[in-house]
Amino acid sequence: MPDALMLSNISKSFIDKTVLDELNLAVPYGSVFAFLGNNGEGKSTTIRILTGLASPDNGEVVICGEPLFSRHRRLLRRTHGVSVNCAALSLIGGLIDAPSLYPNLTAAEFLSIGCRIKGLSRSEIARVLSVVSLQSSADRVVATFSLGMKQRLAIAHALLGNPKLLILDEPTNGLDPSGIRDIRKLLAELPATTGTTVFFSTHNLDEVEKMATRFAVLKAGSIQFESDITQWKASQQQCQVIEVAKPQQALACLTGQGFNARLLDNGLVEIDTITREQQAAIHRLLIKHDVEIYQSYHKKQSLEQWFTDEHTH
Repeated sequence: MPDALMLSNISKSFIDKTVLDELNLAVPYGSVFAFLGNNGEGKSTTIRILTGLASPDNGEVVICGEPLFSRHRRLLRRTHGVSVNCAALSLIGGLIDAPSLYPNLTAAEFLSIGCRIKGLSRSEIARVLSVVSLQSSADRVVATFSLGMKQRLAIAHALLGNPKLLILDEPTNGLDPSGIRDIRKLLAELPATTGTTVFFSTHNLDEVEKMATRFAVLKAGSIQFESDITQWKASQQQCQVIEVAKPQQALACLTGQGFNARLLDNGLVEIDTITREQQAAIHRLLIKHDVEIYQSYHKKQSLEQWFTDEHTH
């Protein structure tokens, strides 16, 4: 089975600036794939190319086995002289930037417009509203929706016709914690509930850890790093953090015994990767030197910390 999305040697320049430099990426079917990168690295340009809003200078984009840019199939439109393949584009649902909704319509009325444009049965309305948990709000006017509900309605619109690939740009941007939680749950469940593969860009790295199955980091127009999220978590170095009554004394005891320890700004003591046996030895050592232990726990580097470290070297 081909990947849901494959980019091969994608390049894109604007005047004298190279934005994408032979970008290669494969998004497996059934994944929730996070596309990460700082502003100016080429994320938005990539997404515009994936949705047919821009064309690459070189390279190929393949959606579920269908080339997106082709001169040999029925065409939907031309983008800067390059033909966009209608068959491939029909496999995509997208939400780029802020959702464009009609505030004076009900949710069902808004979705019915999309159904008419795509030539779909009105039964699609109930289906997609159920997917985004808005079935009870079908007859509510959109203007009364919260930001999180509006975002879910926009995603419902993108899901009309049951696309194989859903492309989202910053889907949790501007939402409150409740709205973020709802979008996280929705996106994490989409491959199982609809068979749709999810590809999204985001700056919210904490959410990536909670809902993505795979991620890639874009830097200077090419992929700097890519990994399955579970494998990445397993590879991250663990450390032990201890809160004690006498941090300086604890630090001296630990370093004196050869442990790689340091004092954090908040008075906690952090010790590099240690075994369970070493944990017990550390506790005994501190107690022996009359250092009271308030709490002791394992800590792994978060994706945000890792990402920041990678982009500051």
